[in-house]
Amino acid sequence: MSRAYPYRRPPGDVVTIGPWLRLTGDSVDELPLDLPDWDYGTVLHLKRPMRVDGLRAREACGLSAGSAVTLTVVWAAANSSLRGQAWQGPVPAVDGAELEIDFELPGDELGGRLDLETSLILQAAEAGSSATAPSRPGSVLWREVHSVMLQGDAVLFPLAVVDFEQVRYPSGAAWHLELSEDLDSQALGSILLLANKRRPVVTSALENAADPTEADRLVLSTVQSEVVRSLVERAVVDDEFDPANDYAAGTVGALLTSVLVATFPERDLDALRCSQ
Repeated sequence: MSRAYPYRRPPGDVVTIGPWLRLTGDSVDELPLDLPDWDYGTVLHLKRPMRVDGLRAREACGLSAGSAVTLTVVWAAANSSLRGQAWQGPVPAVDGAELEIDFELPGDELGGRLDLETSLILQAAEAGSSATAPSRPGSVLWREVHSVMLQGDAVLFPLAVVDFEQVRYPSGAAWHLELSEDLDSQALGSILLLANKRRPVVTSALENAADPTEADRLVLSTVQSEVVRSLVERAVVDDEFDPANDYAAGTVGALLTSVLVATFPERDLDALRCSQ
């Protein structure tokens, strides 16, 4: 069922979308639906050609020609729960305006499914617009979402290889997930996957996550399952954690909430705590 808006909106064909393009070195390729070679050190440089009938869009909405409208791209990453504005450009009041979206996203803020939401946004309605026209800045006139999977077999979190005999963790352990006790801290700055230098099978698989062998895939699958188990355990034993709280996007609390819901969609936290 489509959403009903309390104002007039233009037909979808006022925007002609081009393909998302990925720039790597000197090459430009169409962005695939998944990027198995992605890792946290990868910066995504993306472009997209667009054609917008800016005048027709305004007229269809009942907006005066002088109303300010922008084309905006917002990104959202599933693993980090972070989102932000990637690009914005003004849409002139002419038909057939050629616009090129062009921006970079740092890898350390991404992971998992990446949603790219492209929208026509009203910034300001000029006097003389229709009473049924959108009037509030930020009103969405048109939107489209494109999703791409960045994960593949790559590691879920930033990784460091250390000698466990030199730290406080058991020297025979293969890995350890460090996680801040502050539920309101930013997750990407509060999580670190430590791999034991003395377990080369594990460290090799983690370092080759962008292009793993079959043996590496088995190790990565085990590590990812254990990481999720560790996060669920943290959510269960932390008395301060409550998934009903409105944790800010990108925080440790928001990450624990999303992992808990994804892992146990039909069980609440109280039931999990009682089953310990």
